[in-house]
Amino acid sequence: MNVEIKLTTEDVIKAVSGMLVNGDMGIPFRGVSTDTRIIKPGYLFWALKGKNFDGHDFWQTAIKKGAKGLVISYFPQGFVLEKLPRTISVILVRDTLKALGDLAHWWRKKLNFHAVAITGSCGKTTTKEFVYAILSKYFKTSKNIANYNNLIGVPLSILSFKEGIEIGILELATNTPGEIETLAKIVNPQTSVITSIYPAHLEGLKSIEGVLKEKIELFKNTDPNGTLIYNFDNEILREKVKEFSQKKISFGMDNNADISFQDIKIQGEKLKVNIRCKENFYPLEIQNIGTHNLYNLCGALAIAYNFGLDLKDVLEKIKDEIPNLVRMKFISKKNYLIIDDTYNANPGSMKAVLKFLADISKNYEKILVILGDMKELGEESEKFHKEIGEIAGKIADWAIFIGEMAPYYAEGFAKFKNTFKTFNTVEEFSENLEIPFKKGVILVKASRALELERVVEKLKEVLE
Repeated sequence: MNVEIKLTTEDVIKAVSGMLVNGDMGIPFRGVSTDTRIIKPGYLFWALKGKNFDGHDFWQTAIKKGAKGLVISYFPQGFVLEKLPRTISVILVRDTLKALGDLAHWWRKKLNFHAVAITGSCGKTTTKEFVYAILSKYFKTSKNIANYNNLIGVPLSILSFKEGIEIGILELATNTPGEIETLAKIVNPQTSVITSIYPAHLEGLKSIEGVLKEKIELFKNTDPNGTLIYNFDNEILREKVKEFSQKKISFGMDNNADISFQDIKIQGEKLKVNIRCKENFYPLEIQNIGTHNLYNLCGALAIAYNFGLDLKDVLEKIKDEIPNLVRMKFISKKNYLIIDDTYNANPGSMKAVLKFLADISKNYEKILVILGDMKELGEESEKFHKEIGEIAGKIADWAIFIGEMAPYYAEGFAKFKNTFKTFNTVEEFSENLEIPFKKGVILVKASRALELERVVEKLKEVLE
């Protein structure tokens, strides 16, 4: 990735505590790049090492394409200092990934913006989009680039922020213990949000307690004078938050939350709801986005409330945008409504979307769910797939399960109905595609790795 940012060699050396082994402190850079395929002349090449690549292998390519500097952690093969022009800075660091975070932290302090950090098992990206839609109408605001939410993406996102920014909104993700702590220390947030705690990334985090321990690092590393915003309905999170001294704002469906959503009414594809903040009520009528997305909206409204914004004015300003900010998409085809929720899945988000399906079921004659594997659930994967299969069996008339975990979905579903089919791959399903009814709703959802958007495209083609 390329990030346009004006830096000098001296800036980088000071920020990352690096050693200048070639060039001089005054050499400037037009930007930072981690990818020699797209690097631009005048950029600083940052050699990162991943599971399947090592940026150090491409140092020569970077120079040939006009890089004015290199950040490296060792001298790669063929690297001879004496042969390098003095017009190219070479900065040696212990760990290029950590150094990237150090540079981002330096830039974050230099810009001195109010940092809003968002994490959680699900809903964090949609919450981020809601927050940006709101705050950008009142402040000069920036956010993560695309889904750049990891140890590489968050630093690059911060480096993309421009001078004059007032608020930076950063989504933080993890699948390994320690990542949220590292990211939070880079971001140094004044306002932090945990959207939910559910079983997710259990291969690395092992248990829901492990998920909580990892996510709560965000609150531990939030400014002592900052604000913690959390999902009140998530009991395990609600209890843990009591340990912190910062100002707290809660959201959820529970009336005891500071900001809650109540009196939900679904009429066709319309949703009516009352948003309550303290003692005030704000009626909202929008396209149906599902109860799970109301949580995300209320989390964003909690941030708006924390910034002192008038929620009536906020809702009026973003009302028409809300349906376009959620990842779940509605596609009407003849007598069918396709619900495309293929971006990702874990047990928490699966339960949420199936509850949404139950809420709207009375509006449709028949329901088909097409579900693929939920990844990174570790030793409890089979159990969670059976559990989701059971929930689907209570709601759907038919089911199609795709992937390695399809038999376990089916085992749960079969406790209620035998109207299901299993397929190993998307290709196998596509070759045998058959919709068992002439009118109804079709939900498609799985972890991102299964690429079930291909199923959605096939349905759109077949149901033309």
